[in-house]
Amino acid sequence: MEFTDADREALYQIWMSKKSKMRLTQMEFAKKLGMNQLSFSRVLRGETPLTMSFVSHFCRLLHLEPKSIVPSLKVTNDNGPKVVYLQSRMSVDGEIQNAYIEGNQVIVEYAHTVNPTE
Repeated sequence: MEFTDADREALYQIWMSKKSKMRLTQMEFAKKLGMNQLSFSRVLRGETPLTMSFVSHFCRLLHLEPKSIVPSLKVTNDNGPKVVYLQSRMSVDGEIQNAYIEGNQVIVEYAHTVNPTE
Protein backbone atom coordinates (compact mmCIF):
# COMPACT_ATOMS: atom_id res chain seq x y z
CA MET A 1 0.00 0.00 0.00
CA GLU A 2 1.20 3.48 -0.79
CA PHE A 3 0.47 6.22 1.67
CA THR A 4 -0.29 9.78 0.58
CA ASP A 5 0.75 13.22 1.76
CA ALA A 6 -2.65 13.46 3.44
CA ASP A 7 -1.80 10.33 5.47
CA ARG A 8 1.54 11.79 6.52
CA GLU A 9 -0.11 15.10 7.42
CA ALA A 10 -2.71 13.28 9.53
CA LEU A 11 0.05 11.47 11.45
CA TYR A 12 1.95 14.73 11.90
CA GLN A 13 -1.14 16.51 13.28
CA ILE A 14 -1.87 13.62 15.66
CA TRP A 15 1.74 13.66 16.82
CA MET A 16 1.65 17.41 17.46
CA SER A 17 -1.54 17.12 19.50
CA LYS A 18 -0.61 13.96 21.42
CA LYS A 19 3.03 14.63 22.32
CA SER A 20 2.30 17.35 24.86
CA LYS A 21 -0.68 15.50 26.33
CA MET A 22 1.46 12.39 26.80
CA ARG A 23 4.50 14.46 27.84
CA LEU A 24 6.74 12.88 25.23
CA THR A 25 9.68 14.36 23.41
CA GLN A 26 10.37 13.49 19.80
CA MET A 27 13.58 11.77 20.87
CA GLU A 28 11.80 9.59 23.47
CA PHE A 29 9.06 8.63 21.04
CA ALA A 30 11.53 7.85 18.25
CA LYS A 31 13.36 5.52 20.64
CA LYS A 32 10.08 3.72 21.43
CA LEU A 33 9.57 3.32 17.68
CA GLY A 34 13.03 1.75 17.40
CA MET A 35 14.54 4.59 15.39
CA ASN A 36 16.58 7.70 16.01
CA GLN A 37 15.10 11.19 16.22
CA LEU A 38 16.39 12.20 12.77
CA SER A 39 14.75 9.19 11.07
CA PHE A 40 11.47 9.89 12.86
CA SER A 41 11.62 13.54 11.80
CA ARG A 42 12.27 12.55 8.17
CA VAL A 43 9.19 10.33 8.15
CA LEU A 44 7.01 13.11 9.59
CA ARG A 45 8.35 15.64 7.07
CA GLY A 46 7.76 13.28 4.14
CA GLU A 47 11.44 12.79 3.31
CA THR A 48 11.13 9.07 4.02
CA PRO A 49 8.11 7.08 2.80
CA LEU A 50 5.53 5.86 5.31
CA THR A 51 5.28 2.10 5.79
CA MET A 52 2.44 0.08 7.25
CA SER A 53 4.84 -1.14 9.93
CA PHE A 54 5.64 2.44 10.97
CA VAL A 55 1.98 3.52 10.91
CA SER A 56 0.91 0.50 13.00
CA HIS A 57 3.64 0.97 15.58
CA PHE A 58 3.11 4.76 15.72
CA CYS A 59 -0.62 4.35 16.32
CA ARG A 60 -0.19 1.52 18.84
CA LEU A 61 2.16 3.66 20.95
CA LEU A 62 -0.34 6.53 20.88
CA HIS A 63 -3.24 4.17 21.67
CA LEU A 64 -5.00 4.89 18.37
CA GLU A 65 -6.56 2.80 15.62
CA PRO A 66 -4.79 3.46 12.28
CA LYS A 67 -8.06 3.22 10.36
CA SER A 68 -9.55 6.02 12.44
CA ILE A 69 -6.83 8.59 11.68
CA VAL A 70 -5.09 7.64 8.42
CA PRO A 71 -7.24 8.74 5.47
CA SER A 72 -6.07 5.89 3.19
CA LEU A 73 -7.08 3.32 5.81
CA LYS A 74 -10.44 4.79 6.76
CA VAL A 75 -13.36 2.46 6.17
CA THR A 76 -15.11 3.19 2.91
CA ASN A 77 -18.49 2.09 1.63
CA ASP A 78 -17.09 -0.50 -0.77
CA ASN A 79 -17.07 -4.01 0.62
CA GLY A 80 -14.14 -5.22 -1.46
CA PRO A 81 -11.07 -6.74 0.10
CA LYS A 82 -8.34 -4.48 1.38
CA VAL A 83 -4.66 -5.30 1.45
CA VAL A 84 -2.92 -4.77 4.78
CA TYR A 85 0.83 -5.19 5.15
CA LEU A 86 2.02 -6.89 8.33
CA GLN A 87 5.41 -7.78 9.73
CA SER A 88 6.52 -10.71 11.86
CA ARG A 89 9.81 -11.17 13.66
CA MET A 90 11.29 -14.22 15.27
CA SER A 91 14.39 -15.17 17.19
CA VAL A 92 16.16 -18.50 17.07
CA ASP A 93 18.42 -20.15 19.61
CA GLY A 94 21.42 -20.44 17.33
CA GLU A 95 23.09 -19.02 14.26
CA ILE A 96 20.97 -18.62 11.14
CA GLN A 97 22.45 -20.58 8.25
CA ASN A 98 19.80 -20.06 5.58
CA ALA A 99 16.36 -18.52 5.13
CA TYR A 100 14.02 -18.93 2.17
CA ILE A 101 10.39 -18.68 1.15
CA GLU A 102 8.04 -21.48 0.11
CA GLY A 103 4.61 -20.13 -0.77
CA ASN A 104 3.38 -18.26 2.27
CA GLN A 105 5.98 -19.77 4.63
CA VAL A 106 9.43 -18.55 5.60
CA ILE A 107 11.81 -21.39 6.40
CA VAL A 108 14.76 -20.60 8.65
CA GLU A 109 17.57 -23.09 9.00
CA TYR A 110 19.87 -22.52 11.94
CA ALA A 111 22.61 -24.20 13.92
CA HIS A 112 22.07 -24.76 17.61
CA THR A 113 24.93 -25.85 19.87
CA VAL A 114 24.09 -28.54 22.42
CA ASN A 115 26.50 -29.08 25.29
CA PRO A 116 26.62 -32.71 26.51
CA THR A 117 25.82 -33.19 30.18
CA GLU A 118 28.16 -35.21 32.36
